[in-house]
Amino acid sequence: MKIISRNPMFRTIEKDQSYGYEKESSCTIHGIFGKTLLLLLLAVAGAAISIVMLNGVTDEDHLMTFVGALIGAMIVALIAGLIANFSRRLCPIFSPIYAIAEGFMLGFISLIVDIYYPGIALTAIVCTFVVTFVMGLLYFTGIVKVGHKFKTFILVALISLILGSIILAILAALNVPGMRDILYDVHNPIGWAIDIILVLFAALSLLIDFDYAAELADSEADKKYEWHAAHCLAVGVMYLYVRILELLVRIAAASKK
Repeated sequence: MKIISRNPMFRTIEKDQSYGYEKESSCTIHGIFGKTLLLLLLAVAGAAISIVMLNGVTDEDHLMTFVGALIGAMIVALIAGLIANFSRRLCPIFSPIYAIAEGFMLGFISLIVDIYYPGIALTAIVCTFVVTFVMGLLYFTGIVKVGHKFKTFILVALISLILGSIILAILAALNVPGMRDILYDVHNPIGWAIDIILVLFAALSLLIDFDYAAELADSEADKKYEWHAAHCLAVGVMYLYVRILELLVRIAAASKK
């Protein structure tokens, strides 16, 4: 059986010839969810470190130290995430590293946002938990079926949306007329549409991650795949948090106008 990982970063995994054979140490749903929870807790720990460091900034030297740590975390998250995705053997090592580094960056973003809009980060966390729970409920109760066409549509749409957002951000940074209004004007309908659609597809992509985890468990894949599936789920949940946070910021900014 060919197992394909599916999440906002569109990961792939090669065929394992041992699939379909019962093993003493095989992948389970409980094992995947347990490791996912561990990665998310590590992300929270990374966020806590970031918040403590940023609150401790009292002068320019401390600020430069924090900025250096933030840039370092971005680089570590990128490298560790790629390694965790493409190496099953190293995934148990690098997925926790990725989670901590990603959490460090999310902690910084959340604190800055919370300064301008108090309570919004906590609201985003609660919303992320609720959406993730609902998506899991929809999948595991069989209310929503995840077929090949569904997976293809979600992944192609999400890739297109993410690439489009990146292009818009680059154009806005280059001061191309109208681009800043689309991204930052809270009254621009295009910006609203982009944020809402990104949240929707980030949520739907979790269904694909749940399906990946279920396929691994049903096929009695080797237990080493639990880390990869957990990594995919953790990435999906953190991506959903970022998208929800951005949408809530737009809502809060519009309410102040």
